[in-house]
Amino acid sequence: MKKTLYTIVLLMVMILSACSNNSSAPASEEEVQETVLNFYNEMSKFDEMGRSSLENFNTTLTSYSTGAATDKELEQALDSFQDTASDIADRVNDVKISKSLPEDVETLLRDAVIAFQSAYSIKEKASQSAASPEVTADEFNAMNQQADVAMLYGISKVNQARVAVGLLEEDSAAETELGSVPGTVVSTEADEIGGNAANTPVNSATESGNSAD
Repeated sequence: MKKTLYTIVLLMVMILSACSNNSSAPASEEEVQETVLNFYNEMSKFDEMGRSSLENFNTTLTSYSTGAATDKELEQALDSFQDTASDIADRVNDVKISKSLPEDVETLLRDAVIAFQSAYSIKEKASQSAASPEVTADEFNAMNQQADVAMLYGISKVNQARVAVGLLEEDSAAETELGSVPGTVVSTEADEIGGNAANTPVNSATESGNSAD
């Protein structure tokens, strides 16, 4: 399954990349390095936002399952998770790649942007489906897995760009430098998201919150 998802992401990146062109004056070596570094820092910031939001959601979900968090607290954590995913997806979509970069570097960063756009769009959909009684736990996890595949592909492209401009040793490029990928709910509480509404704490909390309004 992962191989199929990877192939889909790769084909999408190749098709969209073919539509770009490079017509600006070339940047200096220092400008190229600064551009790549800024891009890396921006993606790292998005990564941290995503991880923090998901960790908070997982923590609250765990607390809710043990009776330590209220329906309202879980609903607030879910709303924050959804809002953050949507905000990151919008901000990644606004990222622009300078056409003054060397063609290989521009292509790598453009491929990374496309992959990140795909990843965060899927994460946004996953967050929106977290409280839906029509989405099973398996479907929710499948969306997060698909987002992780796209994220890892994007990270690999960023690292290749860093190697190309001398910001990263080639031996280190295979490592995930942006931190742990913020995709799946790694604890067993994932089984409580989606599925049958009657057995889903997230759904129950959302319904309670709505009925209270």
